[in-house]
Amino acid sequence: MTAVSTSHQHSARYLSLYVLIMWVGLNLRPSIAAVGPLLDRIQHSLGMSYSQASLLTTLPFVAMGLACFQGMRLVRRFNRHRLIMLALGLITLANLARFWTDSLLGLALTALSGGVGIAVIQALMPALIKATLPDRVSSATGLYIGAILGGGALASMMAAPLTNLLDSWHVGLAAWSLLGPLALWQWHRHGGAMLSPVPREGRGNNTALHRLPRAWSLTLFFGFGTAGYACVLAWLPPYYLTRGWSAGGVGWLLGYATLLQVLASVALPWLMRYRIDRRPALYGVVGASLAGFMGLLMAPAGAAAWLWATLLGLGIGGVFPLSVLVPMDHHRDPARAGDLAAFVQGYGYLIAAAGTMGAAVARDLLSGFGPAWLALIILFAWMLMISTRFDPARYSRLID
Repeated sequence: MTAVSTSHQHSARYLSLYVLIMWVGLNLRPSIAAVGPLLDRIQHSLGMSYSQASLLTTLPFVAMGLACFQGMRLVRRFNRHRLIMLALGLITLANLARFWTDSLLGLALTALSGGVGIAVIQALMPALIKATLPDRVSSATGLYIGAILGGGALASMMAAPLTNLLDSWHVGLAAWSLLGPLALWQWHRHGGAMLSPVPREGRGNNTALHRLPRAWSLTLFFGFGTAGYACVLAWLPPYYLTRGWSAGGVGWLLGYATLLQVLASVALPWLMRYRIDRRPALYGVVGASLAGFMGLLMAPAGAAAWLWATLLGLGIGGVFPLSVLVPMDHHRDPARAGDLAAFVQGYGYLIAAAGTMGAAVARDLLSGFGPAWLALIILFAWMLMISTRFDPARYSRLID
């Protein structure tokens, strides 16, 4: 076999894996992102408060958090091919069921079941990417997270137009079931390439993660950042709906922000692929997010909304992949890094769910989202300070 043919085989393998990662990722946010632009219609149809409506976005994050704790156990004990297939199938069926769901309980059940499918995939993918593409972790993770956010952007922009087209919010919520079969087909064809065993290089008696302060710092960083993402996804549309914007207008505003998130989530890990020290990038994206939340609180009106959406899109779009990559940077052993990623994301998604629910309760009690934006300003200010501690020279001493 010539060097040229070998190179072509490697290129084809990488391309097929990248396409596979992209299709899987595209399925992981539409069921959540489609809710915000349609929230006023759903509330009017079903008579829900903001606190009740928040279940449609918080329950998936709760499911993600709880399932992450079992992620690496699932990787080692069960057939990973079937787990991913089942998870994609569950997401697809949960979205499809929304065509016929006409109650808060039914929508909550679809949110929870879809969240379980999302959670299983998110628990498995970081370790599988690190084990399958060890020399391309940053770019592959960036593509994976970009696809996740891209699915959210697509749903944010198209949920209202689809609803208007057929005069049914059920269509705007359920149309995303069409993405599932394509992802299932791709995984059936190429998923075997990502199913090599996840190796464990180190000792089996590592310190329990819950005893390590760094594990909790990473968890809070991920949780607060994801809370910011979840609150923008869930509450930016109703925030501007109450200010007189149309459902289509807020859908485009959220879609614009999430498209910028996609660009940042793909470009930043690629630009940082040769830098182990992620702190300069963290300062930039956390700072941009902080400025965006400050703008929402102090000057939300008019064309300034697009400036805040720009800062939040680029900022949160960069925070998300870096908050996944930094824990993975802390250990060279894919299994130990996967355990840490599952720990960080498990508790982190629960923190994000609590933050999203807290914003809804504050909206019902105080008739505004101002307290939520103020809380996020405080949290992102803490994230900016804690970023200074993510010095890669100290990683080996902090996560054994």
